[in-house]
Amino acid sequence: MVSEFNKNLDELENLLEDSWSLPIANNKYIVNGNTMRSIIEALRDSLPQELKKAKEVLDTKDKTVARAKEEADIIVERAKKNSELMLSKAKKASEQILENARAEAESLVNEQQITVIANERAEKLIEQAKQDAIKMRNVTISYIDGVINESEKSLGTALSTLNQLKQSYSGSKTEQ
Repeated sequence: MVSEFNKNLDELENLLEDSWSLPIANNKYIVNGNTMRSIIEALRDSLPQELKKAKEVLDTKDKTVARAKEEADIIVERAKKNSELMLSKAKKASEQILENARAEAESLVNEQQITVIANERAEKLIEQAKQDAIKMRNVTISYIDGVINESEKSLGTALSTLNQLKQSYSGSKTEQ
């Protein structure tokens, strides 16, 4: 176990700290050989277990990483399929919206064109009606002028005839 290994290392370090240093030789210490051997043996015994545990951890890590990669690949593949499906649906929906918008725009253009044409025709009809009204007025005025002139002539002739009759009656009255 890791804690056993670390415990043995701590004991080795304590043994070194508790040992005497030699004044003549730098970094040379006098240690209890039996204690040192037992610590080294305990380290050797715990080391294979620690290596085995480390290998198991690495194997587990590799398996976990491989499983995670497989799951990630599956998730990515699903996401790609879903995004392609969503993109396809969005494209179809946008095409339908665009088609509807075009149809609506064409309808509005047609309605607008119809409105413009109707307005133009209405303006032409109004103008024609005004022209016809002016012509009818002029014709009526001409007709009335003609009737008045004719009436004036007729009245003039009638007046003249009356005056002649009057004179002829007045003249015959004096002759009697």
